[in-house]
Amino acid sequence: MPEEAPPSEQPSFDVPSLEAMNAYLPQFKFEKLAACGGMGAVYKAYQESLDRRVAVKILPPEFGTQKEFTDRFKVEARAMAKLNHTNIVGVYDFGITAGGHLYLVMEWIEGQSLHDLIHKGSLSLRKATNLAMQLCEALSFAHEHQIIHRDVKPGNIMVNDADHVKVADFGLARPDTGEAEEENPFGTPDYAAPEIRGGSVVDHRVDIYAAGVVLYEMLTGTVPQVPRRSVTEFAKVSTRWDEIIAKATNPDPAKRYQDAGEFRAYINAAMKQAAEAGAPAVAEKRKPAHPPKKPAVQMTQQQQLMLVIGVVAVVVVGFLALLFWPSSKSANRSSSASVEATPEEIQQVMQKLEQNDAELARMVSSFAEDWTATGAAKNPSSPTAEKLRKAQNAAVQAKARDRLEAARRAEIVAAELAKLSGAPSMKALKQAAER
Repeated sequence: MPEEAPPSEQPSFDVPSLEAMNAYLPQFKFEKLAACGGMGAVYKAYQESLDRRVAVKILPPEFGTQKEFTDRFKVEARAMAKLNHTNIVGVYDFGITAGGHLYLVMEWIEGQSLHDLIHKGSLSLRKATNLAMQLCEALSFAHEHQIIHRDVKPGNIMVNDADHVKVADFGLARPDTGEAEEENPFGTPDYAAPEIRGGSVVDHRVDIYAAGVVLYEMLTGTVPQVPRRSVTEFAKVSTRWDEIIAKATNPDPAKRYQDAGEFRAYINAAMKQAAEAGAPAVAEKRKPAHPPKKPAVQMTQQQQLMLVIGVVAVVVVGFLALLFWPSSKSANRSSSASVEATPEEIQQVMQKLEQNDAELARMVSSFAEDWTATGAAKNPSSPTAEKLRKAQNAAVQAKARDRLEAARRAEIVAAELAKLSGAPSMKALKQAAER
């Protein structure tokens, strides 16, 4: 999970031991202190009832005594729990411990924070922009639900081994009300838009500003200073990236990209230009033993499109097999379903996908864009193409697991409702479960 500070640093409050946390929240088995800092501590814990690892974040106990803060915390936690997206860390529960600590129960993510990746110096242009586009996907989804993050930074962005992004929130997200910020706007100064620092009215464009800073940091290894140095001083890339970052981080919100989807589109377009130019930071360019004799050696646009459709079809059919077939048999059938699907069945899947699942349809469209933008279409057997396939499959499988878990919960609720003799309600269900 994202770290506020390494556990070895001294936090600003008395962090409870694992034993104390087990006593406060006995429904979890606390395994380790993952991170701590001035604004709280994060633990890795095991939730036996659902057989899953979770991250439990607690805040300093003084916050639990402030009614205004506690009320705002509840509103923010409920808002975040509604954000179900493959690039956003899920929020499962919240409350207050017996020790007076407000807490959040969140999805546990195995991986590294983007902060760590940046400081290891292991980000190529292709990888940096791929991560940036996933960050934009997460922000676009949150903004569509009137939620602004307000603390976008590398420490709040997790990346797994398949280069899949998960954006985490540490209690700073809140509904977009259009109201001016109060005395303490939170956020991190290096990534905070001028309107946050100045106490002005803020909206979703503060997240776009922060995402622009994150992109600059991924390309250069440092946050921008005043005056901002060109990214070309740090890496052999096009000056086009300076133009994109300058627009995203413009001091005037009206002159920035007006939504995260627009920001993503410009990043994607720049990546396509870099791929067409054969930029070394995108992918290694193989030198053929003999110069090509015919232009037909390269795939036509139609062939590239058919290849993309084929890859997407396999991914989508595999996902639907996981989603709709019994979980005990899906592992054995999913591979055969991909082989046995007829063209008519694939067409039906695509139509239903567009009609009934806007989020997954958007995800699949983004796969096709990334396939072309990274140059994978020109060399489908390259390491870049293989890594992209793995990332695509990991994203769809993660979404399938989320939906299977939701379907299982619905089955349990339906079965319990059928047993009730009186009017159905959450209270009645809880009482029935205690018997």
